[in-house]
Amino acid sequence: MAENKKNEKDETPKMKVLDRRHWVDETEDSNSDDIPNKPIEERLPSFVEQLKKDAEDKDKRLREYISAYKGKNAENDEFRIRLQKENETRLDQFKAILFARLLPILDNLQRAAKSASQTKDLNSLQEGIDLVINQFSHELKENGVETITAVGEKFNPKSHEVFLLPDCYQSLITCNELLNQPHRQKI
Repeated sequence: MAENKKNEKDETPKMKVLDRRHWVDETEDSNSDDIPNKPIEERLPSFVEQLKKDAEDKDKRLREYISAYKGKNAENDEFRIRLQKENETRLDQFKAILFARLLPILDNLQRAAKSASQTKDLNSLQEGIDLVINQFSHELKENGVETITAVGEKFNPKSHEVFLLPDCYQSLITCNELLNQPHRQKI
């Protein structure tokens, strides 16, 4: 029997307990080599570790998406700025062309004014002014501006502007007189 008791003592399994509580001080002196000396984060169960890894991967993807978005946004801003500069350049070119066409007309008006002050011949002054008006009208037609005939036509609020309204119904209104010659830009 003494042998059985001795064999039973040898056959009993030896149990080792790992304390994974985070409040347990890891610096306690223990003789057991089985207690891990890893940080607390590394001793988490595998499910929590997997969740933590997934969260880190998603954070990484999110950072990549944000950087890609910022890159595209910066690219769009650069494109918008470049397009605005190109439009301003085109506008400046169109202005230069228009003013280059209008400057000869101004020169002719200045010559007519100078001529009127030097001579008292009204017929030549009238001819000079008519030539300048024809030149200016020609430039307007070249740039798509046309004259609207309004005298004698029924009032159209889309193309006419009323300055003085007689006392009658609006449906009976016709244009009797022009204050300024109307023009329309072809688009």
